Amino acid sequence: MWNSDIPDPHYESMRSLYKSMPFVIVHREKVDYGIFFDNHHRTQFDLGKENTGYYSFSADDGNLDYYLISGDSIKDVVSGYTYLTGTTPLPQLWTLGYQQCRWSYENRDELISVAKNMRDNEIPCDVLYCDIDYMDNFKVFTWGEKQYPRHKEMIDLLARNGFKVVTIIDPGVKKEKGYQVYDEGIRNDFFVHNADGSVYENVVWPGDSVFPDFGRRAVRNWWADNLRVMTADGVAGIWNDMNEPASFRGEIPQDIVFCDEERRTTHGEMHNVYGSLMSKATYEGIKRQTGRRPFVITRACYSGAQKYTTGWTGDNQSHWSHLRYSIAQMCSLGLSGMAFIGSDVGGFGSNCTPELLCRWTQLGCFTPLFRNHAAKGTRHQEPWAFDRKTLEICRKYIRLRYRLIPYIYDCFHETESTGLPVFRPLVLEFQKDNNVLEINDQFMVGQWLMVAPVVDQGRVSRDVYLPKGCNWYDFHTGEKFPGGTRILREAPLDTCPIYVREGAVIPMWPVMNYVGEKKVDCLELVVYGGDGEYLHYQDNGVDFAYRDGEYNIYRFVSRRGCLSVEQIKSGYSERYERFKINLSGKLFNVKFTGRKLNAIR
Repeated sequence: MWNSDIPDPHYESMRSLYKSMPFVIVHREKVDYGIFFDNHHRTQFDLGKENTGYYSFSADDGNLDYYLISGDSIKDVVSGYTYLTGTTPLPQLWTLGYQQCRWSYENRDELISVAKNMRDNEIPCDVLYCDIDYMDNFKVFTWGEKQYPRHKEMIDLLARNGFKVVTIIDPGVKKEKGYQVYDEGIRNDFFVHNADGSVYENVVWPGDSVFPDFGRRAVRNWWADNLRVMTADGVAGIWNDMNEPASFRGEIPQDIVFCDEERRTTHGEMHNVYGSLMSKATYEGIKRQTGRRPFVITRACYSGAQKYTTGWTGDNQSHWSHLRYSIAQMCSLGLSGMAFIGSDVGGFGSNCTPELLCRWTQLGCFTPLFRNHAAKGTRHQEPWAFDRKTLEICRKYIRLRYRLIPYIYDCFHETESTGLPVFRPLVLEFQKDNNVLEINDQFMVGQWLMVAPVVDQGRVSRDVYLPKGCNWYDFHTGEKFPGGTRILREAPLDTCPIYVREGAVIPMWPVMNYVGEKKVDCLELVVYGGDGEYLHYQDNGVDFAYRDGEYNIYRFVSRRGCLSVEQIKSGYSERYERFKINLSGKLFNVKFTGRKLNAIR
């Protein structure tokens, strides 16, 4: 466990990546438990390498401070772990839409052109990103007027067309007298030090740079205040990168002086929490300045960061192996408390192909963070960058994502209260079925949807395992299958196999170009045969009023061929005026209880 920026292509046996979550879950036939080793020095887990008779964990320094979390199920263990470390709060609704990024959209005209292509090609999209080249010589909290003149005007123009702008911010502050951020940090002694008391310097994108000491509250508050430069201009979210912290002139030495609040300590102790503390500062700044739920993304972090930030799997490559790896990575992040996660759709490094982009977009449709991102020097991989067929397939699954946003938002509502992830390994839902224990290429979205994406080049069919304990419906055809069986599903390039548990009631929106384009007064309910109960959550999707009770809860119950709809909590002024009932597999009679509603058949 040592947060590491490794630019080489990643492979299965990489010992360290960007995040450190020192938490392991053990599943036995009669017991489930987790061990959370709360030590943010460099730590090690040996899961049977030295001796298959035991597991071990150790640390270079610090206390042997660990928690044993037991339960009757893996779900109990995850909920216990997130009780300790915190749960992911509800995001703003627009953050669940499609997001387009590149290192970099070099100037204002290029970014506006991307927005125009989204709308011209009828591809729903909510977010566009500015990577490091938007800054003035890579100086944080600045805009380069040459490449992004009249940037506020640009942000306002994009906003009128339904786009939010998210900007990257790195921790490295350029060493330059006369640069306000550097001068303030020096004057207030806000940067980390060498042992002799001088300010420590290393090299990152701006050249010679210094590093804020985010372990101190005063530094976090200062950083949060600086974010006004961005929020005042309408920037909707902040992407924290390079915060392992990364450095170009060798790794920061272990003995460089950092602080844990006002206690002097070393880089060796604070390295793994540096990204989390930067994210906390960013979260608190956005919240204070806007009153909205902050959208913060981080590359590096430690356990508990889910309270403040979204995460992604880091700088992957346009390789089929990385498409496969990302499923297990995101399942592991979810089990480790970090529910709002994704991977760079299409791959960050190397050159994507049309087939790979199609298959990765099909996966991205179901990941909490749905962002396409590519590196400088690689082939463009926006949905229209290849051929018409690729465009149409990507558009199909991006549109499906917008249809499913109310379901995904419901999953986030569950996450905040229980700690259970949105993106789940099969074992979390079906741990008594031994056949699912080693399946890493299928996953659940919440408890009702199962996705089996194609993750191998050239495949047009795949083996799908349907877990025991329930019947399953093919999402595309409505065909019913018994659980505990394997099927061979045809999966041409335009098809991602998706299955729904019997008894499900899936809420869906109409397709829209961006979240909020249309007022949703009619909720479509797609009902699958069998008995089941579903709770649907509704609030304003923007601020924290829901924590004061401003939300609605609807209960949908299917029993013995009857669907009942009832509003059981009324705290939010907007309500659905109509429900469209989409019956799958079996005809239902529709019964409404509570507030009277109109049905469309």
